[in-house]
Amino acid sequence: MSPIRLAAGEYTVDVDPLGARIASVAHAPTGTEFLLTTPWGAEDWSGTYQFTGSNEEWHRRYAGGWHTLVPHAGDARTLDRVAHPFHGEAAWRRWRVTGADGDSCELEAVLRTAPLTVRRRVRATGTGVLVRQTVANHSGREAAFTWVEHPAFGPALIGPGTTVDIGGDRVDAHFPAAGEPHSAFQEVRAKGRGSVVIANADKGTAAVLTWDPEVFPYLFVWQEHRATTGFPWWGLADTIGLEPACRPYESDGGPLGPLTLAPGASLTAEFELTCTTNA
Repeated sequence: MSPIRLAAGEYTVDVDPLGARIASVAHAPTGTEFLLTTPWGAEDWSGTYQFTGSNEEWHRRYAGGWHTLVPHAGDARTLDRVAHPFHGEAAWRRWRVTGADGDSCELEAVLRTAPLTVRRRVRATGTGVLVRQTVANHSGREAAFTWVEHPAFGPALIGPGTTVDIGGDRVDAHFPAAGEPHSAFQEVRAKGRGSVVIANADKGTAAVLTWDPEVFPYLFVWQEHRATTGFPWWGLADTIGLEPACRPYESDGGPLGPLTLAPGASLTAEFELTCTTNA
């Protein structure tokens, strides 16, 4: 199924039913793409053999963009005899499109690794995109889960002049010059600061991501700037992920996540990405 193209004002947003992934947020007049797109992102993987582990298979297929990670994030784990793949079932599933118009679409997936139904509404705005997602417990027992949003930003925002700030506080992130490799990962406590700004003064681009820091008290900062010369990036990835998260990256070995829903209960959260360019 082809991505769904949404548009509002000067911005277009492409939504891929596979994983309900936001594949593109672009400023149409200049062609400025704010999200990462990998060189192999458009490949057709149907019918191909799969790598043994979901970690390796995820990275082989990774197309960039903005994923939602529910009910698990991070390395694959087995809990109560249920195998949870790398970054959770929702990101691997093809979601049903339950509605679409010119500037918005709605998608839904009934998960099988946890008793959760996930509904995601994506709306293009005049300055980017607004996401409203609901996770509902459709079972008769309490359900625990993890929720992480995984937007990866592309080269339009990245360079030696890039800065990242959360709630007005500078994040210690390094952006190397062209030809220099760098990779890093860190967790930043939101501490009530539900807004992160990434700006590149040299390119005249910026993006602001906002979320509810009470539900997502962590921000994962993942950087890969041409540092991995072998699989899976082959020295081609130049990206930073700024990922609101409900828990630390490493699992404590306990429940599937810190978020819990009583039978029939639901949790809704919104995320907004506002983009600017002077190009």
